[in-house]
Amino acid sequence: MAEPAPVVEPLLLGYGLASEQGSIGFCGVYLVQTPRRRILFDCGHAGRRRALLRALARHGLGTRDVDTLVLSHAHYDHVQNADLFAHADVLLHPAEREFPVGDPVKPPWTGAILGGLRVRDAVDGLAIAPGVTVTGLPGHTAGSIGLTVATATGTAVLTGDALPSARALRAGRATTAAAGEEAAAASIEFVRTRADVVYPGHDRPFTIEAGRPGRYLVPRVALTVLAPDPLTEDPSTPEDPAPS
Repeated sequence: MAEPAPVVEPLLLGYGLASEQGSIGFCGVYLVQTPRRRILFDCGHAGRRRALLRALARHGLGTRDVDTLVLSHAHYDHVQNADLFAHADVLLHPAEREFPVGDPVKPPWTGAILGGLRVRDAVDGLAIAPGVTVTGLPGHTAGSIGLTVATATGTAVLTGDALPSARALRAGRATTAAAGEEAAAASIEFVRTRADVVYPGHDRPFTIEAGRPGRYLVPRVALTVLAPDPLTEDPSTPEDPAPS
């Protein structure tokens, strides 16, 4: 009897948020469940740590139930919670282990987070489990990777920031392309031609129909932004808003 196909489930939705004070990096965090392994794709930054733990708990899981953590790239908003999974195999492209001085989204202390983990090189074509394969998607960074997952309903591609949103698919270009616009466009074209469903870096999962974004798979979830004034704020205001 054939094994059941892998299932992809969003744990935390990605958002494309910015402010006059800088980027608010809320990336998509996805769980891939197979009969043999539980795979987490990206893990978010420390500001979403409690939200991630609650999302796992809603699935009846704790951090130790994750066998493999796949990091799409080493930017802060995708890797800061990796220490929660020190028991797991952590997969990262070797090009992402360099931390250039002055890089605002991949500062040198990122190496300290990864240094205590069981990090393995992940390159294009690496099979993690039946139906789950690493896919090279360079452009946003030199070592950006995704996952191609053969689900029961079609091919899902988890893209990280190589394809951050449905808007990026329509435009044919990533928001940023540190490793070159040509490589970034090629990665987006790969996703366009191979995926039935996209699980993007900073948007909701969506279908691809005739090479264009089709429909979102989950409803839009609004975020409540709290910017209290300590002198006037009601002390009963919760410090930990509901997860996205």
